Amino acid sequence: MAPDIAARLGFAPGTEAHRYVTELAEVTPETTPLGRLEPLDAGTVAEVCARLELSAADTTDARATFPSPDASPEWWWCLERAAARLVRDMGDYDAERGTWPQFWPGPYPPEARCHLLHLALVVAPRTVAFLTSRGLTEDLAWAALRDVGRHAAIFRRVHGTVGMDAAWWVTLCLRGELLELGRLQYNHVTIGGTDESPPWYGVSEAAARGEGFRFGDECLGVHIPEGTPLDPGLVDESFEMASDIFPKVFPSPRRRVATCRSWLLDPQLARYLPPDSRIVDFQRRFELVPRGEPGDRDVLEFVFRAPLGTDLESLPRRTTMERAAVAHLLAGGHWERRTGWVALPGQEVRATQET
Repeated sequence: MAPDIAARLGFAPGTEAHRYVTELAEVTPETTPLGRLEPLDAGTVAEVCARLELSAADTTDARATFPSPDASPEWWWCLERAAARLVRDMGDYDAERGTWPQFWPGPYPPEARCHLLHLALVVAPRTVAFLTSRGLTEDLAWAALRDVGRHAAIFRRVHGTVGMDAAWWVTLCLRGELLELGRLQYNHVTIGGTDESPPWYGVSEAAARGEGFRFGDECLGVHIPEGTPLDPGLVDESFEMASDIFPKVFPSPRRRVATCRSWLLDPQLARYLPPDSRIVDFQRRFELVPRGEPGDRDVLEFVFRAPLGTDLESLPRRTTMERAAVAHLLAGGHWERRTGWVALPGQEVRATQET
């Protein structure tokens, strides 16, 4: 069946989209907690769109393209199985991530570009139910899904049409693994594992530090939602919330530190930003681990929403950050993605010995 579905949707063998359909063929909705999917009525779609903070334009497009078993059976087949896969794996850190294709503008119709939005409309209420069953308030459960609306807005701003190009990240939210607590977002990560980053320290140094620094140890991943002002007091408040709330939703006695892996931790930024910059203040919270990773792509993507290789002279330079990003690259420099850690409130961690 999968080859027929893929062919009718125009997905050529060997493409990411074809692989996606092939993986979905292995899902049997009846054997998952979702069961058979029932069509959503217009009122439910409108309500969930509002809770996901979708724009009016994205809401209109999502509603107009929402599939049905009769009118669009191929897309309904994909939606039912994709939703079943997410619900089946909800909250399971070790579940395989699977393929989640990026449907871009161009040859793909609106139904394809809206597929991730349709998936969010089906799964989001179940994500909220899962998180509230773990003790999270309903408001915070819906807040955990704000990136659905954020990424839809980014896609429309960049491409001028409906869609999302952050499938892996959005499905992480829908699996119930991400909490937005105040200014920051948090998820479970393991050293050298979940985020595919290398181990932080050598074996002897990591062992001396103890829990939280060795390969495979648990920690709390820290993420900065787009456009979030990093006011120091509100960042403090967020870390306190995370220290209190995250262990109640996802219990573990092993988390000692929080970690951030971002171009925003590149110490080179301090050469361009004022000393009282909120970004510089955020950097100072973290102790950087010894190694960096190439970060030019990240800076272009997150500052300008532009791909690597973009003509630097064409980039806007309206803000201090934009001017810094372009000036550094034009001067022949490169940005780095750096990883840093900070002890969670109530935890004590000694200073670095090995560099």
